[in-house]
Amino acid sequence: MLHKKYKHDIIVVLAVLGLGVSLYLAASHYLGVAVPCTVTRGCETVLASKYSSLFGFPLSGWGVAFYAGVIVAALLADHYVLWRKLLTLLLGIGAIISLIFLALQFFVIRQICQYCLVTDILAVILLLLDLNIEHRPN
Repeated sequence: MLHKKYKHDIIVVLAVLGLGVSLYLAASHYLGVAVPCTVTRGCETVLASKYSSLFGFPLSGWGVAFYAGVIVAALLADHYVLWRKLLTLLLGIGAIISLIFLALQFFVIRQICQYCLVTDILAVILLLLDLNIEHRPN
């Protein structure tokens, strides 16, 4: 059971991990450097696919914005009810989008990017953790 005092701190720590992976992918994109893909061997295919950008902006950049927003919202969630609700909303949207991206990798592109997999699974885990925190009796 999560201690009430540390409940959003865990979300911050996991979001920092997601932010780090997203920053790595974004930097690789803008520097034109291929990412090593030793586990799944599909990173280049996924990262070069037509699904790798949204509105001309790479998904890794959207990931940076998402995880930065989660960090800010989680840091403020212990103090303000509005931020707690915004955190849940942000994580819900992020988890739905991540599930869509996972489906695209598995069923459309048929290649898996290990870094994308980490950020997508983290988004789902963060939502489940947040729902567990918010709906558990004190």
